[in-house]
Amino acid sequence: MHSTTEASTAADRPSSTSHGRATRWGRLTARQVNLLLEALVFVALLTGAGSWMVSDRWVGWVATTHAVAGLALAIVVPAKLRGSVRTGFRRRRTTRWLSTVFGVLVLAALIVGVLHTTGLWFGVGPWSALWTHQLLSFVIVPFFVWHLVSRPVRPKVTDIDRRAAIRTGVIAGGAAGVYVAQRVLSGDDRRQTGSREIASFDPANMPRVSWINDTRPDNTAADAWELRVDGEPMSIAALWERARPVAAVLDCTGGWWSEQHWDAVALDVLIARPSGRSVRVLSSTGYDRYIGTNALDRTYLAVGYGGQPLRAGHGAPVRLIVPGRRGPWWVKWVTSVSDSDRPTWMQPPLPLA
Repeated sequence: MHSTTEASTAADRPSSTSHGRATRWGRLTARQVNLLLEALVFVALLTGAGSWMVSDRWVGWVATTHAVAGLALAIVVPAKLRGSVRTGFRRRRTTRWLSTVFGVLVLAALIVGVLHTTGLWFGVGPWSALWTHQLLSFVIVPFFVWHLVSRPVRPKVTDIDRRAAIRTGVIAGGAAGVYVAQRVLSGDDRRQTGSREIASFDPANMPRVSWINDTRPDNTAADAWELRVDGEPMSIAALWERARPVAAVLDCTGGWWSEQHWDAVALDVLIARPSGRSVRVLSSTGYDRYIGTNALDRTYLAVGYGGQPLRAGHGAPVRLIVPGRRGPWWVKWVTSVSDSDRPTWMQPPLPLA
């Protein structure tokens, strides 16, 4: 994605302006195409990451914005290919290959995202299409930063004219229309996050995945598990005595969701009078989350599902259940639940280990 203004053809010249000649496509100038592409890539990356962090209340809006931004990218990319990409290769710059890799990664992420949303490819085994899309997006980030630094396109007031606004609106409207049509025509069971249903109320077949490199403990036997709640030891058997069925959906960032009847105990039952600003839930792996004291009545420790003990890959013998939050909040292999003076906003939006 070069920031230089390329020479346009004779067909372009009638619609040229003082800030760059218009491209054939949509009468946007090369500068405007570059700025629009950069804005769309930024929005797609931001909303893609944001869909992991926000609660169910907002995730639908964030995920929809992400999908529309991606489809708008697919609409705008041909203009880039017909314009500055050809010019850039003719100039034989050394960095043209980095630009090529950047462009290929963006196209690959778009294609895999479309395959996921349309259901044409779900992945191979535990490796899902959405994980592939997300991995490509992570790799794109350093290329995107390099592009912004090495080829800055500084917006100008003259870039935002009436014609550009209309064309951008048409692109956004077209992308939104395609997204809505796809959702209606596919008639699938995806949640607003794009995740697909797997093994609801069938815990034996629910996937077993962990965040980043979270490794399962060697011994997850309930009778040998050391758990401390509010500073005091608590047995798994004591949790079972207090457990009640809680219907909750685990929505994994890998692209699937599963609803189970979890045998669980609310945190406000275990810590009735918290003295701190939050409650820290810690895993044997060092993974943790801080839960606000106002959410303890709707956050749970689960020891089973459907009357059966948890399986080791699902966090046995005890895990955190956070309805309305996505998988990274559902801490597995819990060893400690304790008061903390740390406010919830002082933790990273996603665990870093």
